[in-house]
Amino acid sequence: MGTLPVTFKSGLKLGTNQIIVQVCSFVRNIIIARMITPKDYGIAATFAMTYALLDMISNLAAEMLLIQAPDGNEPRFQQTAQLLQAFRGLINAALIFACAGPVARLFGIPETRWAFQCVALIPFLRAFTHLDVNRIQRGMRYGPSIRVDIATNLITTLACIPLAIWLRNYSAMLWVLVLQAAVYVIGTHVVAQRTYGWVWDRKYMARIFGFGWPLLINGFLMYVILQGDGVIIGASRRLFAHSHFTLTDLGMYSVAFSLTMAPTMLVANVSTSIFLPLLSRVQGRREQLARNYAICAEIVAFMAALIGIPFAIAGRPAITLIYGQKYAAAGEVIGWLAAMWAVRVVRVAPTLGAMASGDTRNAMLSNIARTLALPGVVAVAAAGLGLKWIAVCGFGGELLALAVSVRRLQRREHLGIGKCIKPFAVAASATLMAVLLVPRWDVSAWPVAAIVSAVAALLTCAAMLLVFPELRGYCRRAFTPSLAGKALPI
Repeated sequence: MGTLPVTFKSGLKLGTNQIIVQVCSFVRNIIIARMITPKDYGIAATFAMTYALLDMISNLAAEMLLIQAPDGNEPRFQQTAQLLQAFRGLINAALIFACAGPVARLFGIPETRWAFQCVALIPFLRAFTHLDVNRIQRGMRYGPSIRVDIATNLITTLACIPLAIWLRNYSAMLWVLVLQAAVYVIGTHVVAQRTYGWVWDRKYMARIFGFGWPLLINGFLMYVILQGDGVIIGASRRLFAHSHFTLTDLGMYSVAFSLTMAPTMLVANVSTSIFLPLLSRVQGRREQLARNYAICAEIVAFMAALIGIPFAIAGRPAITLIYGQKYAAAGEVIGWLAAMWAVRVVRVAPTLGAMASGDTRNAMLSNIARTLALPGVVAVAAAGLGLKWIAVCGFGGELLALAVSVRRLQRREHLGIGKCIKPFAVAASATLMAVLLVPRWDVSAWPVAAIVSAVAALLTCAAMLLVFPELRGYCRRAFTPSLAGKALPI
């Protein structure tokens, strides 16, 4: 049997977990969005932005080191990591509480100071997370982590229904976020095999800081990428005299952003779980690495087309069908956001190719390139242009990041640029055509839009299967039981 079936079995479990997590998050957003106004949804989005800022720029990834380090199973190592986690959470909570007033004024909602103070409960609760749930994964045992994730998301999804019905304003999202943090922390203690505790060990502290400090930079870059647009939209009225963006616009943008991001995160996480081990296993064997990388690039481009094209064509009617007519204006931006996320899916391939060869800087450098879209977003807000141009800037940033990632991989590992760019060109051409042409068509009725998008996606996928024989062979082997074990050459 070997490790390949184990890898695919683990990937299937993690993929199923990701589907449940993303579906629960999607359902929560729908429930709350339908119960509150777009402006309140925009206010709710600022809570997540505020928490995410400190969380992402203070993350030393101690839990990842417990999995990766040869001595990560040592109790003192884990207890030192838990002490650092507690310090981080308590400091972040104090900072959020202290800055609640200025942050509320930045977004033009000083009356919500109390709510931003309550956001401090999220890092305070997460400070006491039991890291045994991560240590257990050293043996590829993902069951406890999956159970905690599923239980957390199911409980908070069920709880958001009465909360939204009762409160009917932005505070519903606030208390859902606090409840989610509390349930997750409790879950980590329930599944833990060791007693929770803290230890100060200078040697392990130095190890954690040495491992995690580069990730602090990447955390800041990811915040700019994922939250920067929203922060500028939410604060633009306070920052720019000619900006006309409001918190209602932030609510519209957040709805479209989260809807298009969900399948992207699912594909990215599952692809990492499945393809990284398979690419890592053939590092040093250039021909096999190139062959596996080509298949990985073709598959993620295939998935990018399946994500981008339906959203580009059916995104407008889907928004009103799912969230209600009051969010119809989000349809203006969803096509370009779909194109942006489709490019990000394609970027998974060169990122994994670099990681498999030990190049961890590839992702950081491409993320630096991606943040160059932020000046464009600032210019759009300052000039008083529409939301669509915010998404166009993000799309341009992702294209630049993809170019940097592919070029670095070609230069360091001699993996040809065409192996990623050719399948990307096919998927991107079809997606961009849909983004540009759909506004000229009348596909406001969602059944018509669904049919048109399905046909367009199938035609694009057929074209990719026709153009790329390796992808065609992979799909044939994957769906033929007698050949399924040979789906990837390793």
